[in-house]
Amino acid sequence: MGRALAAESASAASVFNLAEEVTGLPIRRLCFEGPDRELVLTQFLQPCLAATSLAVLAAALEKSGAQDPAAPVAIAKVPNPPRALAGHSVGEIPALAAAGALGLQDAFTVVAERARSMAGAGDANPGGMLALIGGDLESAYGLCEQVDSQGPGFRLGVANLNAPGQTIVAGAADAIKEASGIAREWGFRRALELPVSAAFHTPLMEPARDRLAGVVAALPVEDPGIPVVSNVSGQLLGDAESVREEICAQVTAPVRWTQSMQLLSSEGITSFFEVGPGNVLAGLLRRTLPSARGIPVGEPEQLRSLADSLNGTGNG
Repeated sequence: MGRALAAESASAASVFNLAEEVTGLPIRRLCFEGPDRELVLTQFLQPCLAATSLAVLAAALEKSGAQDPAAPVAIAKVPNPPRALAGHSVGEIPALAAAGALGLQDAFTVVAERARSMAGAGDANPGGMLALIGGDLESAYGLCEQVDSQGPGFRLGVANLNAPGQTIVAGAADAIKEASGIAREWGFRRALELPVSAAFHTPLMEPARDRLAGVVAALPVEDPGIPVVSNVSGQLLGDAESVREEICAQVTAPVRWTQSMQLLSSEGITSFFEVGPGNVLAGLLRRTLPSARGIPVGEPEQLRSLADSLNGTGNG
């Protein structure tokens, strides 16, 4: 991912180079070549996703002609800035950088520590994540309560509220196995175990939250130039202190993505650019807001729509 962007855009290549410099990881090799068995590891995947998303944004700004060389991804002062920004899980860090709350280098510092800490917490407290398809959120909480009541080895909680009919639960390995076996009893059509080895966005990540807090406390954080929707509350973040709290809290709290999209819709927003690899979030948007327009922007041929929107010549 990102290989064609880096080849065509000097700004995108610069973002990948900075990501490598700050994190000390072979970001370009992992993104451009893999192998997948390395790329999917938490300590690598999070920085690679952040780097690719920010490289896409930098390339779009370059194409738009609205790029500020001193702030290559901050977009508050472009001719037509977005009304709000949001990022799912680790994607919230690039969103904060785009809003100007974090400098680009500091964003990579945060992502690298977040990834290391969450991988370490996963090693110390092995677990997994289970996608529940169909059913409703009330049933997901009921399922978790039933499994969790069996004792400490069966800790399970809601981790991602992704869209109506798609909820991710996470917890200890035995809890995931138990939940998968009884999911149909709670009204879910399918229960799909995700290819991860940790229970992200649950209290099992508390060691990661504590480690990350020390790093965030030492970094400069600014008020966002554009409001960013909180994963934790589903409400808008508007000041530096709430940003600091958010970066740490979202490691152990559920991602309230459905609520985040509904909030933006209530603000009158109908067009959403998905900046980064793939189109998973555009798919979730269709399930949550069927009338909204989701526009994936991850490859060179997709940059123009976002570039035109940022410089005020498009209709996005």
